[in-house]
Amino acid sequence: MGRVDRGPSMRPLLRLIGFFRPHLGWVAIAVGGMIGVAFSAVFMLFLIKPVFDEVLVNADQAVAVARATRADKIPQVGVVKALQGWFDVAKEELRRHLPSDRSIILLLAFLAVVAKNFFVYLGNYAFFRSGLGAVKDLRDRLMDALLAQSAEFYQRQPTATLMSRATNDVEQITNAISDRLSNLFQDSFTLLGVLAFVFSLHFKLAVASVVVAPLLVWPLVHFAQRLRRRATQSQERLGEMNTVLDEVLKGQRVVKAFCMEAFEAARFREATAKHFRANLRARKVQAMTAPVMEILGSAGFLALFAYASHLIGRGEMTVGTFSSFLFSLYALYAPIKRLNNVNVALQTAIASAQRVFQVIDAPVEVQDAPRARSFSGVRKEIRFAAVQFAYEPDKPVLAGLNLVIPAGQVVALVGPSGAGKSTVAQLLPRFWDVTGGAILVDGVDIRDYTLASLRAHIGLVTQETVLFNTTIRANIAYGQKIVDEERLRRAAQAAFAEEFILEFPGGYDAVVGELAVRLSGGQRQRLAVARALYKDPPILVLDEATSALDAEAEAVVQRALDNLMRGRTTLVIAHRLATVRHANSIAVMEGGRIVEQGTHAELLAAGGVYRRLATLQGMVD
Repeated sequence: MGRVDRGPSMRPLLRLIGFFRPHLGWVAIAVGGMIGVAFSAVFMLFLIKPVFDEVLVNADQAVAVARATRADKIPQVGVVKALQGWFDVAKEELRRHLPSDRSIILLLAFLAVVAKNFFVYLGNYAFFRSGLGAVKDLRDRLMDALLAQSAEFYQRQPTATLMSRATNDVEQITNAISDRLSNLFQDSFTLLGVLAFVFSLHFKLAVASVVVAPLLVWPLVHFAQRLRRRATQSQERLGEMNTVLDEVLKGQRVVKAFCMEAFEAARFREATAKHFRANLRARKVQAMTAPVMEILGSAGFLALFAYASHLIGRGEMTVGTFSSFLFSLYALYAPIKRLNNVNVALQTAIASAQRVFQVIDAPVEVQDAPRARSFSGVRKEIRFAAVQFAYEPDKPVLAGLNLVIPAGQVVALVGPSGAGKSTVAQLLPRFWDVTGGAILVDGVDIRDYTLASLRAHIGLVTQETVLFNTTIRANIAYGQKIVDEERLRRAAQAAFAEEFILEFPGGYDAVVGELAVRLSGGQRQRLAVARALYKDPPILVLDEATSALDAEAEAVVQRALDNLMRGRTTLVIAHRLATVRHANSIAVMEGGRIVEQGTHAELLAAGGVYRRLATLQGMVD
């Protein structure tokens, strides 16, 4: 068998434990409670001997047992000696208030049970508090990483896969950190305490028990390695299944339009079958673990019974001592069995953590330069200087694009589909970075500005308007904790949106619904315009803002856009030439370059690409 490299598998777990640092106070309380549980449990095991030898026998038998104990060839050492000292002191103190040693022993046993359960509560609550806090910090860190990522990252990662990372994978980590990891520490403390007690109680019998221990450890190691592989495969299949489901739900109209229900159902069944097989293999390994350990443990206990009967026959221990030893062994077996479950959960969490940290550690393609400065607006011009860009290597979308947008003017970008118009719109706010050339504002490369300050000065209205499932007020004043009501209403009125807003029950407090299903396309676009007006940015990018609307809705939205563009440096991406005929300048794109530029009248007179497009759209007889 080859060497197993455990180093990489532990790194995600160590990183997860690192999230406990802000919660060390609660961790310290949890550890204190766990130590209290271990001490109480060992003291309860110690009390089993006097319960059997002094409480459950009559007076004559108790005297005989006491003589046998004094004649015991094995002296008290270690933990047993220390506990005996505590026990003797407690008995002396309690003899002033209780009539007999039997009453004292039973009271001490009850107090030990109460103490143990108090420490169980204290340790569990403190660990849950710190564990859930650590998971919250992990979720926040994951969200920060997702928000920091560029458009390129989201192009590579399906939404369903990222959702699986943030929900299912984090939930697996939650189960391990907040629940199972507490068991790991608690049972480890208890095991150490009970082991010390067992060896102090009867060394020979303890050594004989240790011989059996490897039979219990081997299944843990073997099954853990197999389960780790199976858990990783199961999580991967779940991500694939979620991807298929997400595509079908988002594209359900296309599925129905093409009568592809049976095809998509078969594709989903194939994904669920793969997940079923991977999950079943993991569950099979999990199901085998407990039975194998119980069979081996039972065989070990029977062997110890045979050896103990020999020692009792020779007078080397009493029945009470063996009972205490036997209960201690059982106390060892229960934590070991639970630790196996901990191991299962931790292995699953490690597989999930690897996937979560892949997202957190993914390089951010677009970010601030080391000495980026704050952007304060455009005074002279925005210049695209020999800009090159490609989404994939060797597949250029822009090939040396040159374009100037003077401050305060409206420049429209038109051209056939696939010319690269929308790409230009995404490069200005740096959703992507150029692969060649530069975009300059007043002669300064926009990569020298901070992303936050640059985007704060740019308003964006696109064909696909995104509104959030909250109130109309919150959508217009997006992200603002304090809303200027007067400014809000002016923005809505300028966008011709207030007329339909006030028709909703609740007006500005009406909730638009998921994906703004309660609004028409034109209404969504007008709210998008109102949102841009409320932001009041000096630079505006309109990317096919009216292309998905009918003629009536387009007319209203176009009037709102005219209000929005007034006094701003504006780049308009348009397919319908009628919407940009009044722009200060119109640039025509073809093959990733500007091939013509001028006013509407100048371009018609030139008789080039623009005139051909105008003729196709019925603008020229």
